[in-house]
Amino acid sequence: MVPSVRLVLAFLFFGLLIPAAEARTIKIVAFGDSNTAGFLTATEENYPYRLEAALRARGHDVRVTNSGVNGSTSGGGLNWIDQAVPPGTDIAIVFFGRNDMRFGVSEVRLRENLSTIVGKLRGRGIQVILCGYYGFDFSGIARRHGAVYYSDFFSGTAVKGVKKLEYTRVLDPLRHLNGAGYEVVVKALVPVVEPLVRRAASRPATQ
Repeated sequence: MVPSVRLVLAFLFFGLLIPAAEARTIKIVAFGDSNTAGFLTATEENYPYRLEAALRARGHDVRVTNSGVNGSTSGGGLNWIDQAVPPGTDIAIVFFGRNDMRFGVSEVRLRENLSTIVGKLRGRGIQVILCGYYGFDFSGIARRHGAVYYSDFFSGTAVKGVKKLEYTRVLDPLRHLNGAGYEVVVKALVPVVEPLVRRAASRPATQ
């Protein structure tokens, strides 16, 4: 037998003996307040549900858990972070702040809480996307902890912090997003989340 042919057959034989890397579902947690929970919005219209569908449509094996709580502040999120973001989470998308301002929490405390939240998650090996919004720049917090910063959760649904009527719930004084608004949010988020999904797929699961 020609030596080069024997070499090829040997590679094929040993290749069959080496198991391929086991594919696994990438676990993403959307962690935040009513903007994450989807206040008065059907499950299939909120952003975590739509994000999972969009990523799956692009060929990614993901599961997105909605850990948003209506009315939650950053302090509330910090209190239940271990329950909201369980072991095995690969990616967390963190968005808090608007209720802190509504309820009189100081910006200093908000930033401290966000820094602690992101630091805890990064310490567990979880990739983090920290979301800001108009008038509040949290990029320094993200940079400090090696997280990804997404500057405006409401990008495309608001102008200078004021949400467009077509993207908000009717007769809602706080103007939460409706299904159409969340569709815009997800369209903008997918290119931010997708590289982290690819990175997570190439690594062992977190603990």
